[in-house]
Amino acid sequence: MGITVIGITHPGQVGELPGGTNVLVLADDGTYADEFLDTDFGAHQLVVRAHGRGSAFFGVADKARELGADRILFGGAHDIAASFATGEDPVLVLGVRPPGGPIACNAAFAQWLDRWPRPARAYRQDVDHWLAENALREGLRVELVSWRMEPTVAMRRKLTA
Repeated sequence: MGITVIGITHPGQVGELPGGTNVLVLADDGTYADEFLDTDFGAHQLVVRAHGRGSAFFGVADKARELGADRILFGGAHDIAASFATGEDPVLVLGVRPPGGPIACNAAFAQWLDRWPRPARAYRQDVDHWLAENALREGLRVELVSWRMEPTVAMRRKLTA
């Protein structure tokens, strides 16, 4: 596995890191930047300015594409979601509690982000729905992943248009 960009909005979201090269990207309004940069998480660390969940996701995704990342994990995506965000065909993985659940996607899916207009609602809290709407309209693979209290028992459902 090549580069994985892991987007977080709080240093407390950093969990176990996947194998390969990891880049942690903190997306926030500057509240946690010093704490984040002063902590050694065992990965490359960057900060992007963001206000709202959608703004944070777009900041992380744009940075991931700039770095040539193979996959993007955002908002506490667990290994189960990360395992689906691989391969050459575009795939979007959403936690089943959108808005607000984990988001994961591979590089092939991230390339589609420039093709879709980003309305104001997507920059706020509705990025999950915006991603799913666009992906389904284009016939791209969307996986919904849920966890019980621990992410060791995964349930999965594939969405189609």
